[in-house]
Amino acid sequence: MAAVDATYLAVIPARGGSKGIPGKNGRVVAGRSLLAWSVAHARASARIDRVVVSTDAEDLAELARQAGAEVPFLRPAALATDDAPTEPAVIHAVEQLAADGYRPDAVVLLQPTSPVRLPGRIDRAVAQYEAEGADSLVGVTEIHPFTWRATPEGAAASYDPAHRPRRQDLAPEDRRFVENGSIYITATDLLLRTGCRLGGRVALHPMDPVEGIDVDDETHLVAVEALLGVLPSAEETTA
Repeated sequence: MAAVDATYLAVIPARGGSKGIPGKNGRVVAGRSLLAWSVAHARASARIDRVVVSTDAEDLAELARQAGAEVPFLRPAALATDDAPTEPAVIHAVEQLAADGYRPDAVVLLQPTSPVRLPGRIDRAVAQYEAEGADSLVGVTEIHPFTWRATPEGAAASYDPAHRPRRQDLAPEDRRFVENGSIYITATDLLLRTGCRLGGRVALHPMDPVEGIDVDDETHLVAVEALLGVLPSAEETTA
């Protein structure tokens, strides 16, 4: 649980390799690289203490520095493979900074493949994290509650089709959300102890559907280009 005067480190992981879109994190959309959009969002936050990019690629490191982020080290190659999880890279960044005497109370993980965040989003997430006394927080998007899954016996619904409830009549506990990959907040102690970005008391931070795009192919880049071209800029921090 963080105090109101807690310190927050933004870590933006951006490895050089990408199978789906070569050079993805450096691709320019709406005038900025995907990486630079997340840097801009972090720098616009009133609550972020430092903005650090973790990358194994010198060209991305230079893009990050130009956007205003710190790149005090390069990520080891073993933490930048196609199947390497994100948490070890974030922990590596935290430990490198700790060796130089800096240890934040919490880490804000911003993935560059989720470049659409509305103004003030990070500050609102931090405020919720603190207000709920959470140990971690995850950005989510609400999904339609009428979901289906395939089974050996045929399709199975998550609700009774003969008594379809109205969406507005759903109880709070019946609402469903999906992680959108845009923002995570984790108490540093929890992250280092468990090696996981989520744990303890987890807060769900609902975000606008437009913020839920995770860039994974060229079609997503087109959609992101259109959205970022009409939404308020990252530097407009008021809600």
